[in-house]
Amino acid sequence: MLARARGPTPLARALPHTSTSISTLPSISSLRIPRRLCRRDLTAAAATSDGADAADAPVIGRGVDDADRAHMRRALELARLGLGRTAPNPAVGCVVVSASGRVVGEGYHPRAGLPHAEVYALRAAGNVARGATAYVTLEPCGHHGRTPPCAEALQDAGVARVVVGCADPNPLVAGGGGLAALRAAAVDVALIGGAEEEACRALNPEFMAHMEAEAAGRRGEAVRENRGGKGGNREKKRGGGRAPARGAPRRIV
Repeated sequence: MLARARGPTPLARALPHTSTSISTLPSISSLRIPRRLCRRDLTAAAATSDGADAADAPVIGRGVDDADRAHMRRALELARLGLGRTAPNPAVGCVVVSASGRVVGEGYHPRAGLPHAEVYALRAAGNVARGATAYVTLEPCGHHGRTPPCAEALQDAGVARVVVGCADPNPLVAGGGGLAALRAAAVDVALIGGAEEEACRALNPEFMAHMEAEAAGRRGEAVRENRGGKGGNREKKRGGGRAPARGAPRRIV
């Protein structure tokens, strides 16, 4: 017989009370993956932002084993606990596993304005987070907002390895954000790839689609400015192009 667990779990210690049962959550195989979502290259996202060669950046799926995928699936279950409550932020889950392979911290983002998933998981892990591996469904943010950068929190906790489910297309994060900051701090970064990556992307379809469109718009504006064309000048006179759609999701950090 299995011994009964004593005391609260790492998740119960770190998170607000929730009545949602994880056992009722759908499996990854039941998720429908929106085909319209355009995948951003995670390898490019993990390259440093100072123009360095990305040849040594992590390759999607390299160094990832079955245990990594199992922990990422658990992080997905946690992330789903926040669905419908985090707007305009995405739902995110995080699991921290010690160097000995024991789950020592779990967390998810419960609501916009509250700490992110990584913060709750690191709080539960405490000092055991040093040398551990963190599994995060979405690329950790690397910029200051209403909360400090999650990439910085992972570094400060002494996490040795971070396995990321999918890249964040938010222009504030993409292109030298969380992944680049982690690599610059000598933290090993692994990109999950496969069905788990697709499931992480499918978790927040509206957020992903909007942020990818916004990022594409910014890239287009940058190209027009570099070319110095008349079209770009006209947009500047009009106030910088189209205003974002009313009610469009914007990540609060």
